[in-house]
Amino acid sequence: MIFRRPMVTGAGGFIGSHLAYRLVQEESIEQVICVDIQMNQRLNVLSQNPKVKIVITDLNIGLGNENFETPDFVFALAALNGTGRFYTNPFDVLKGSFLPTLSILNIYAGRVPILYSSSSEVYASTIDNFGGVVPTPEDVIPSFKDVRNPRWSYGAAKLLGEIALMSASSELGAVGSIVRYHNVYGPDMGVDHFVPDFISRARKDDFTLFGADQTRAFLYIDDAVEGTILAARAASNSIPIYHLGTSEELSIKMAAEIIMAQLGKDPRKIMALPAPVGSVNRRCADINLANTELGWIPSIDFRTGISRYLSEIVI
Repeated sequence: MIFRRPMVTGAGGFIGSHLAYRLVQEESIEQVICVDIQMNQRLNVLSQNPKVKIVITDLNIGLGNENFETPDFVFALAALNGTGRFYTNPFDVLKGSFLPTLSILNIYAGRVPILYSSSSEVYASTIDNFGGVVPTPEDVIPSFKDVRNPRWSYGAAKLLGEIALMSASSELGAVGSIVRYHNVYGPDMGVDHFVPDFISRARKDDFTLFGADQTRAFLYIDDAVEGTILAARAASNSIPIYHLGTSEELSIKMAAEIIMAQLGKDPRKIMALPAPVGSVNRRCADINLANTELGWIPSIDFRTGISRYLSEIVI
């Protein structure tokens, strides 16, 4: 699938901004329409590129009456993410992670193809409670153990978005694809995730580590963006789902030790603490489908990714 004028919603976010940066590098792209709720530094940088059109609007209530040409593809990435927000503002997270998707579907379903960005959180309880396998393939059963736990505000919104796109395909003829991101990290991602949070604290000699024995497989942002573009080009009326992650499953403690070594800190100073209630014990994607159907495979291992990350961030 070829697109020349894609729209990226959530373009002021971490993955959205990196995706937009990557898209404008392609000669075939004439314009990238970058949509978000407010200006920020990422959008300020993007706005310097003549191929970029910035649209500031609240997708929770619709797209507004902005003056721009209709896109020929939509990357629906707008969401309200951040682990801390799951607990402090769960209702805002639920709304902010689903309503923008609904707005996009209301406007563009059946008109232009849509890639929807989902998350491994949609099956967060399956591995620990219902015998899900690791590495985890796309046909895993989604589940949430306890709806009273506010952490599921994000995962539930993401699953609802998947169902919405599938429903729009059935009823409205929507064409699209879905990617489920697995622990993406990289430069300019803020601090409300494990990698930047631990780096920030470790530089201040705070070595507390929650859920040290749990495992994750971390995906560097450049690999995530490449997988996203390939999945977009595979959009169809069957709405394929692709897990984007790596097979390099590390314990949180091992990941922290790699970070500390590159910071010149003594890994023996790590202070292990219990994980938050509901936090997943293991997470590692089966990426065989993305490899066989898209030709995608991540190229940046965690040590290399952390080295790149540390060379580009200032905290």
